[in-house]
Amino acid sequence: MRLRKRYIDGRWGQVHMRVAEPDRETARPVVCLHQSPLSSRTYEALMRELGQDRRVVAIDTPGYGESDPPPAPASIVDYASSHGEIVDALGYGEIDMIGTHTGARMATELAIQRPKQVKHLSFIGCSVYTDEEREKQRAWNDDSFKHTEGSKGEHLQVTWNNWSQFRWEGVTDEMIDRYISDCLRDRSRATWALQGVFAHDLRTRLPLVEQPTLVFNVRDDIYEATKRAGDLLKRGRVVDMTPARLWLTEVKTKEVADMIRDFFAQP
Repeated sequence: MRLRKRYIDGRWGQVHMRVAEPDRETARPVVCLHQSPLSSRTYEALMRELGQDRRVVAIDTPGYGESDPPPAPASIVDYASSHGEIVDALGYGEIDMIGTHTGARMATELAIQRPKQVKHLSFIGCSVYTDEEREKQRAWNDDSFKHTEGSKGEHLQVTWNNWSQFRWEGVTDEMIDRYISDCLRDRSRATWALQGVFAHDLRTRLPLVEQPTLVFNVRDDIYEATKRAGDLLKRGRVVDMTPARLWLTEVKTKEVADMIRDFFAQP
């Protein structure tokens, strides 16, 4: 298995991705969409496991990681469409998809747009917000990424605190550092995809998903909101991964990969 990086031209510029290429491909490709404001590197450990028997592609959402940004904040539907164009450029037919937080919303929309092409879904966090939760999350994100020009670096401590509160057994400082460095890259655009999140209602969108869907729920800031997803999915279930928090696929890589592989193998 080889893990490589590559670029493809997209609607808003170059799109960066990581690609796991198996020595022998026996299952359909998997496309992974990351949480914002992070990047595709959050999937590297999982890609090495799943990539043993299938091609796995983790795309940097436009404006994050190494992908060029859209000219202005885009909707979740538009981000999903742009990802679909990359799948077309790669020449893939049927695919399975994995999405984390923001990426789960984009994968939801791509599954709705392409019901025959997307065969299975697996989400890590899938927040069905109440109005109160949505406004609380919006305020928290606005405060976390507020303008800091001329400051003494206080935002660095804030960013560390935001992520380290979800540390659990097996999470290292290096893992937290990777999240922080992604957040600090082009920080002025960090909330662009998150603006799309707060305008996107999974309560009305998840019931439109026809594909089998496996949702992992961890003890993070959307734990309660993710519980509600189970009642909205036609062919899905939510698995509580307590005591796991964030970094699930880096701490419990093989366990999660085996669960996803078994689920994707079902009709």
